[in-house]
Amino acid sequence: MKGAIIGDIIGSAFINDNRSSTDFQLFKPISSFTDDTVLTFATAEAVSSDISFEESLKSWVKKYPYAGYKHAFKDWAVSETKEAYYSSGDGAARRVCPIGFAAESLDIALQQAEETTKLTHNQPEKIKASKAVTAAIFLAKNGENKTAIKEYISSTFAYDLNKSLATLHEDVINHDLPSPVPAAITIFLLSDNFEDAIRKAISVGGPSNTIACITGAIAQAYFKHIPRSIIRRALNRLTPEMEKMMNSFESKYIQQSGQNKEMHISLH
Repeated sequence: MKGAIIGDIIGSAFINDNRSSTDFQLFKPISSFTDDTVLTFATAEAVSSDISFEESLKSWVKKYPYAGYKHAFKDWAVSETKEAYYSSGDGAARRVCPIGFAAESLDIALQQAEETTKLTHNQPEKIKASKAVTAAIFLAKNGENKTAIKEYISSTFAYDLNKSLATLHEDVINHDLPSPVPAAITIFLLSDNFEDAIRKAISVGGPSNTIACITGAIAQAYFKHIPRSIIRRALNRLTPEMEKMMNSFESKYIQQSGQNKEMHISLH
């Protein structure tokens, strides 16, 4: 979970920067969490308690109302309406990572990803994107290698995960990136460790915090190590409430996950 939050915080200072280099200062004075982080915490609370996705999401938006939400979404979240919110954006895929870490099976993970996505982004492509992110995290957490993860995501969701970083960068420049999810998963597949994954995510440009948020979550699940210096600098930008919840969630669902090699996962 902290991988997604770190990706969001680092990426926040590079949104639409469209750099092509991986050589840059990870944290800047303006680096801060965005709505991606707030809604990730909302998802974490829902999957680790009896609170519904909708109740938790609205509660967290009300607690942190100035995190950069779209106006229409914020209006919906703070209202008492019982109607679902409809968006064509990518917000759902950015907030689902706790499901991939916490779910007891791949089927449950996919089911929960669809449930929370339908709440705000009820259309096939957005549901598919959330499921793909969730599946990649679940498989990575439970010991699948990159080849297996790539094959499953490619065959199940029909995503092209063979592009180079240079090609992804060109897609961003040419506004030919209909969804950040395939790009984020591809970047993870091309990375050597957590920091490398974040740097490559930022180098692609475009919605850097979104891409780095998704890539960071998968990278944490797979590499199972984030440098302490990066964690420390990210924690300094969270509230005490956020830090407490993150530590509680990770203690329950993520620590020692690297040894969970005996879980049977059917990829067919």
